[in-house]
Amino acid sequence: MTGILGGVMVAQFQATTHTFATAGSFTETIPALATTAVIEVWGASGGGGGTSSGGGGGGASGSYSRSSVSVAGQGGKTMAVTIGTAGTAGAGGAGATGGGAGGTSSIASGTFTISTMTAPGGGGGGGSVSGSGAAGVAGGAATGGNAFNGNGNNGIIGNGAGGSGGAGGTGIAGVNGTGNTGGAGGSSGVGGGAGNVGGAGLVKIRYV
Repeated sequence: MTGILGGVMVAQFQATTHTFATAGSFTETIPALATTAVIEVWGASGGGGGTSSGGGGGGASGSYSRSSVSVAGQGGKTMAVTIGTAGTAGAGGAGATGGGAGGTSSIASGTFTISTMTAPGGGGGGGSVSGSGAAGVAGGAATGGNAFNGNGNNGIIGNGAGGSGGAGGTGIAGVNGTGNTGGAGGSSGVGGGAGNVGGAGLVKIRYV
């Protein structure tokens, strides 16, 4: 985008958001002419627990960190992004197992120097053979953000009496997005029910 300043045509930056929502490691490049970046990091959410004849516990959501940093004159420099892997679903049946924990997400210095922001993933929900699977527990508060560092939300305990799985913990809302909800626990049925997989972590960078 361009504009006119003092009769001279000058380039103007158009606000843009870069999103990373797939598990793995990535390189983020700062756009030319950007002046400020709002960086948000969410950990992955835990998977739901499986069950045989009860209710599996729901997985917890991931933690959340936010920073606002100056990137004026830093166009073309890079940051290192890691997106946590979603928690695995617990197996159903007589050998019912708990869901897996979500992986940690982070953003760190590349050729651009920043304070490392780290967001742990949520815990997996408990498995249940015939009773109530334990709720997944949030994995601890995020670190490194200069604006906010918070924990995820616990999952919900399974309903052994009704044979229904517990819901996953609610994803943490940021200013430019929301983290994934934890995986729901499995419900009883013929042969028992597996839990649900959690959600991958998330990084969003809003440039202005």
